[in-house]
Amino acid sequence: MFQKIRDWYIDGQVRAHRERSAKAIAKYGWTANYVGNEGNGEVDFAYTLGFSDFGAPELIVFDLEPMLVNHVFWEAFNRVKAGSKLHDGYIFREPDPEAKGFECTFRTARNPDVWNKYVFDAIAYSQSKGRGDRPEVMQVVWPCAQSLLYPWDPGCPAPVIRAQPRLY
Repeated sequence: MFQKIRDWYIDGQVRAHRERSAKAIAKYGWTANYVGNEGNGEVDFAYTLGFSDFGAPELIVFDLEPMLVNHVFWEAFNRVKAGSKLHDGYIFREPDPEAKGFECTFRTARNPDVWNKYVFDAIAYSQSKGRGDRPEVMQVVWPCAQSLLYPWDPGCPAPVIRAQPRLY
């Protein structure tokens, strides 16, 4: 009995969350889910929903300041909406002066963990649109702020590497 009530409660929350997401996508063209992993040994991450409606991959990023994530996602969405194509190796430079020249690159996610562990709502959204259960996803990868080395560069600091699970 307890399990059924608990399942109903959780299902109700999921349904309400997905309804809010659908409203945001209808209003803005996209939305994002932010997943905080407070103290469980996993890094925080965020991913988009709705980019696929414009023929673009959804985006996922790990352990980046939420305000900066919003800047990157909004700017990427505006570029996609204007007809730009996101591709593996795409270099993104944040035009907002507040971001102080932030740069990152987009990498095509191929590691099954992207679908098995991270982008649950992107999967559900893709299925609801008849596009299947493996939406195209690109990982936003950022370099070390001091050295500007990316996780794949020799000498990149270990915390930068650990903060970004390798999905590409």
